[in-house]
Amino acid sequence: MTPEDGSHFTRCGLPGIDRVPYGMHACHFYRDRDQLLAALAPYFIAGLRANERCLWITAPPLPSHEAVQALRTAWGGADDALQTGALRVLDFDHWYASSAGLTGLDVLQFWLKEEERALADGYSGLRITGNTSFLTPDAWSKFMEYEQAVTEHFRGRRIVALCSYSLEHCNERQVSEVMQTHHCTFDRPDADWRVVAAR
Repeated sequence: MTPEDGSHFTRCGLPGIDRVPYGMHACHFYRDRDQLLAALAPYFIAGLRANERCLWITAPPLPSHEAVQALRTAWGGADDALQTGALRVLDFDHWYASSAGLTGLDVLQFWLKEEERALADGYSGLRITGNTSFLTPDAWSKFMEYEQAVTEHFRGRRIVALCSYSLEHCNERQVSEVMQTHHCTFDRPDADWRVVAAR
């Protein structure tokens, strides 16, 4: 979490966590919609202010239209970001329909190409998040393999990724697996966020 060159850092947006390195693949756990928004709204506002292209893949309990409205309420530049393409907010079922049939490695390559397109379009990097509440038990193992591949391939790229996991859908073993397949975990034990289990 501490590259020597300051140009490799970007603002995180979460109170208590100032900067994070590009190439970071982090996770956090949430209990409800409010906790999810408390993480993702400031995370994306920081990315948009840092001239990053942002892609938000939503899933229950926070559909895309509610995510957009929350971002508009929190930050006056949301509509401009949506109009210019700096920000895209997609429901998971829409995203899934467009990526149907793709393997985990295909999706990984998609993210790397999105980063290349963002840089070519003049953005400082790519900032992404996905809520994994759609995962079914039979898909869990394959998804953890995908998450591990993401961690390995994002290193050194101009990408920041934050994956959201519902505690309602994760048992203790799964929480441990999620933490092991990410560079670090963000936690909010009090008013401020902290980085835990960094590797």
